[in-house]
Amino acid sequence: MSDDAAAVRTLLERPPDVLAPVPGTSRVVAADVEGPADGTPIVLVHGTPDSRLARHPDASIAAGLGVRLIAVDRPGFGLTTADPDATPSGFAADVTALLDHLGIASAQLLAWSAGTIWALGAAAAAPARVCSVTAVGGLVPFEAFSDPAVREAAGDARAGMIETAEELGSTVAAAMIAPLLVPDPVTPEAALEHRAEAGDTAVSAVPSADVQMAAAICDAVRAGRAGLVRDVTVQLAPSGVDLGGIAVPVTLVTGTHDTICPPAFAQWYAARLARSAVDIVPDAGHGLLLSHWHDLLARIMAT
Repeated sequence: MSDDAAAVRTLLERPPDVLAPVPGTSRVVAADVEGPADGTPIVLVHGTPDSRLARHPDASIAAGLGVRLIAVDRPGFGLTTADPDATPSGFAADVTALLDHLGIASAQLLAWSAGTIWALGAAAAAPARVCSVTAVGGLVPFEAFSDPAVREAAGDARAGMIETAEELGSTVAAAMIAPLLVPDPVTPEAALEHRAEAGDTAVSAVPSADVQMAAAICDAVRAGRAGLVRDVTVQLAPSGVDLGGIAVPVTLVTGTHDTICPPAFAQWYAARLARSAVDIVPDAGHGLLLSHWHDLLARIMAT
């Protein structure tokens, strides 16, 4: 076994810091909590296929800024119980349950990639609990692809997913696409190889980030693939979120070199949100969350 594979296994063996019950259900929400207890709470909403482990490996960065980082597993990922009917708006119940469990009145959300759809759903449904949203390399919902600028900017892989959903429907398309996103079987070695094939040099330049992200891939399907399939189904169907009704400020940060969620996606959101700001980071790609981790957290803390 390689040292990196052993490090992935070590991360997977660590239990979550929190298992918060969701009232009125048999579900629990899993999260890791880092930083000072009296720090500013920021809830990290991961991408797809990821888990709460999809974060910067150096916890001292957030702690040094006074951040109480709460990295949450979305429904069916990691150790958060799956929900076959999970929706972006319904994710507000998970966020609320987590904040209640931790005794936090409200928090800022930091979302990466596909996590943006879910974070905005929570902000729309629970404005009293969500102070703001920062979306990094944010994926737009299915309905955005009717915009020619979004359609043109989308990479071949995303465009292919959308076309499949348009032809076959979101449920059938997700059942076909989701298994392709995670190695089968998913082992630390396979996940590390998957990360290497992604060719994200900015992420790989962050010490231990490839190990951290490989662990997140394994963790994403720890309890099976139902959560992943549901998540992709949501991406391939109208989100049901009234973006114009979101009252909290939303900051959209994306890199000029992001080919997965390009700047056109941020501009689409900005045209529909009541309170938004767009920040295009020069020479950054989709791994912006990790490569610019300190700056992103410092920006949130300054608002």
